[in-house]
Amino acid sequence: MKKVDVQELYDQFYVDNDLERADLFQSLKLKFNINSVLYPGCFAHITPSFFFSEVVYVDTDRRAKKFFEQNISVADLISKRKTYYLDAVFNFILSDYSKPLDLDEMSFDLLISQYAGFVSQACKRYLMIGGILLTNNSHGDAGMASIDDDYEFIAAVYVMNGKYNITDGNLESYFIPKKQIKVTKEYLEELGKGVGYTKTANSYIFKRVS
Repeated sequence: MKKVDVQELYDQFYVDNDLERADLFQSLKLKFNINSVLYPGCFAHITPSFFFSEVVYVDTDRRAKKFFEQNISVADLISKRKTYYLDAVFNFILSDYSKPLDLDEMSFDLLISQYAGFVSQACKRYLMIGGILLTNNSHGDAGMASIDDDYEFIAAVYVMNGKYNITDGNLESYFIPKKQIKVTKEYLEELGKGVGYTKTANSYIFKRVS
């Protein structure tokens, strides 16, 4: 089986397409007390490991499996970019995140949901009370979290001049549907994508409160 060139694949999907989002994770690190991270639907996006010392990656994609099988190469890339003194600890799980994972409940400080479906629901059990959910609304997960009493909407992420910024201003103006519809869990699950809102952000930050 042909080996994956770790640097080449990472650059192709994230650096070359401006999807690395390094400054976003750096801002999260500065703003919140985050050490351990769970990233379902990660593919080869190992940028969180540049800023957080413990990350568990989950995906069903066989290319992601081949990527993480190059353990030494992945570790080397992380070592070159990491911004902390501790040794990086990372693990990859080849699995559908909607099925039970062999992980302790309430054991992660940050749950990442980016273009991967309803991560906020399936993996909520692994996020600590007081932990942070970073999600976008590509598949409707931000909208799902906004109507979930277990989460509190605490900040929005916007991009200005190519840089990611976090704001907690005027949060009440988000998640107002453009159309006169009642947004429910069932509606979002059936729709399978984000609802149109009058004000949107690049990503949204929630805190698990219960």
